[in-house]
Amino acid sequence: MFDSYIGIDYSGQGSPTKQYPEIQVFEAQAGVYPSRRQEKWSRRQVYDFLAERLEQQQNGLAGRMIVGVDHGFSFPESYLLRHDLSSWDHFLGHFDGIWGYAKNRELFTAESRRSFSYPDQNELRLTEKFTSSAKSVFNFQGITVAFSTHTGIPWLYELRKHFSDVLHFWPFDGLIPSDGKSVIAEVYPSLFYHRYSYPPDLEKRDARDAYAIALWLQEQAVNEKLDVYLSLPTLKPNEIQIARNEGWILGIL
Repeated sequence: MFDSYIGIDYSGQGSPTKQYPEIQVFEAQAGVYPSRRQEKWSRRQVYDFLAERLEQQQNGLAGRMIVGVDHGFSFPESYLLRHDLSSWDHFLGHFDGIWGYAKNRELFTAESRRSFSYPDQNELRLTEKFTSSAKSVFNFQGITVAFSTHTGIPWLYELRKHFSDVLHFWPFDGLIPSDGKSVIAEVYPSLFYHRYSYPPDLEKRDARDAYAIALWLQEQAVNEKLDVYLSLPTLKPNEIQIARNEGWILGIL
């Protein structure tokens, strides 16, 4: 189904151009276990890596990939309604207007953290309510997905602007992608982390998470189960519509 299966463990800390060991990228291909692309990454490098692959795909020099990224892609429905955001594209433009500077400089300084305030910092999207441990994208207490979400979405916006002809953002662009497009989806590696054993050199959780994402995507494709997860068969029509705006964690049914 896909030529490459890529798992990305993300981090919102520090500068967008500084490399961090907490940011990990693993890639698997048919019949081959995931391998580490490099020891550590910056957020800018992750974007450049994906953009290069997508540009190659546009030029017929690379096949399709499916990418799992462990941060939120959107906000709860109440936020979208409050700001009159009728689609994900409207949300991306709105978000980039507020937080887009995260592509160029550090977002979370000691001073800027004080400005991150939402009415309910524990509010969950529908997909997070379907898990036992996922945290709100508004929750900045401790090391949480909120940081990586706020620094990651602006890069999704850039990919959206430049590569929409070959890139399907799931589930915002629909549930089942066309045969010619790569896919980027939100994942939560804790869902399948304990399913796998890991190479002895992968001692840290960040690397194991990225490895697990890539392996799970490959495994589902090989077993012809990936379309089941993509199609969200257990959701009601109104829940699917919510997912098309709020996003959904691939792997949750």
